[in-house]
Amino acid sequence: MSECAVAEQKAPARRSLVSLLLFIPLPLVMVLATLALGIASGMDSSALIHAVDAGFGGSLGEFVLILIPSFTLAAALSRSDAAAGSGRVSTILAPFAGAGMVCPDTAYAALSPMAAGRKLSLVFGAYAGFKLLVPAGPAIVATALGGLNNRLAVVAVPVFIVAWIVGLLYARHYERKTKDGTPVPKGRLTGRVAAPLGSIIVLLAAGFMARGHMELSPLVDFLLTPKGALLVAAVIALVPLAADERTQALESGMRRTAPLLLTIGAASALGSMLVQTVPVTRWAEALVSTGLVLPALFVFTASFKVVKGSSMATFAGTSGIIAALLPSLQVSPEAAALAMCAGAFVTITPNDSLFWLVRQDAFVGQDDAAAVRILAVGPILQGVAALLTVCAMNAAGLL
Repeated sequence: MSECAVAEQKAPARRSLVSLLLFIPLPLVMVLATLALGIASGMDSSALIHAVDAGFGGSLGEFVLILIPSFTLAAALSRSDAAAGSGRVSTILAPFAGAGMVCPDTAYAALSPMAAGRKLSLVFGAYAGFKLLVPAGPAIVATALGGLNNRLAVVAVPVFIVAWIVGLLYARHYERKTKDGTPVPKGRLTGRVAAPLGSIIVLLAAGFMARGHMELSPLVDFLLTPKGALLVAAVIALVPLAADERTQALESGMRRTAPLLLTIGAASALGSMLVQTVPVTRWAEALVSTGLVLPALFVFTASFKVVKGSSMATFAGTSGIIAALLPSLQVSPEAAALAMCAGAFVTITPNDSLFWLVRQDAFVGQDDAAAVRILAVGPILQGVAALLTVCAMNAAGLL
C-alpha cells in the first residue's frame, strides 16, 4: 500500500480524534488534565485522589447559596410581565435586569419588545450589568476568590458605569430611529420586577451602612449579605407566581446550577493541582514584578471567553483556577474579580447564545458580517474601559 493511501486512512482517524477533543465537555477536560498532572508529577493513587477530592470541594457550598437563588430569581422574573414602556426606559432597566436575572439573554428577551430603536443600547447595557453588577458576574467570580462582600458591590459600581457609558456611546453610533412611525408607549416598570431587584439594592445598602456600627442578629446579618439579599429577592419574585410556575422556576434554578457546580469543582481541582505540580508560584512572582497582574487576568479570562462563548462557563472555569493562584498574585480579591469580569466582556461572537438572539432581532435585513463586527467590537471597548478603570482604582488604593 502506498504512503498516500496510508495517509488517507489515517486522516479520518486524526480528524475523529480532533473532533472528539473539541467536543469533550469542559468539566471532563479539566478533570482529565488534573489527573494527568498528578500522575505526571509522581503522585500515588491515594495522594492523587485526596488532592482531587480536596480541590474539588473548594467553595461549592458558597456557590450553591449564590447560584440557586440567582437562577431561581431569573426564572421567576422571566415568567412575569417584566416591564412595559419606551426605549429609554428599557435602556435604563437593561443593566439591572441583566444583573438581577443573572443572564443578559433573558434580560434582552424580556425588554426588547419595548426597546424600539435602542436595541443595541439594550444589549450592551444588559451585558454590562451582567458582567459588573452584584449579584451577577462580580459575585460569582468573587465567591471563588474569597472576596464576596458588600464592599465589592460598591466598588464595582464605578467600573460598571464606565463600561455602560462606553457601550451606550458605541450603540448610539449605529442605532437608527424606527422607520414605521409606530408611537412609542410611555414608560412603566411593574412591581413584579421592581420589588425583587429593589430589595437587593436596599438590603446591600443597609448592610454596608449597618455592619460595624451596630449589633446584628445572625438572621439579619445574613440577610444583609449578597447571599442573603439574593435569597430574599428570589422569594419575593416567586410569591406572585402561580403554584406550577413557582415549581418550574425552582426546578429551573436547580437545573442551571448543577452543571455549573460541576464546572466550578473541576476548575478548582485543576487550579489546586497546578499549584502543587507546576512552578506557578515562581511564574506568578515574575508576573507581579512586571506590574501586569490585572491585565494578565483580563487576557486569561478574555481568551477563555472567546473559546467557550458562554459567559457563565467563563466565570466558572476561570475563577476556580485563579483562586488557587491568587495568594501569589499580590492583588486583592476585589481587584482580581473585577479585572476578570472585564475580561469576560470579550466578546459576543457566534459561539455565544446572546449573539444569535440579538442577530435575529436587532439586525433584521443586515448581513452576518455587520452583526459580527458590531457585536464583537462593542464589548471589547467596554471590557478595555472597565479594565482601565479597575487599574486606576487599584493604583489609587480603592481596591
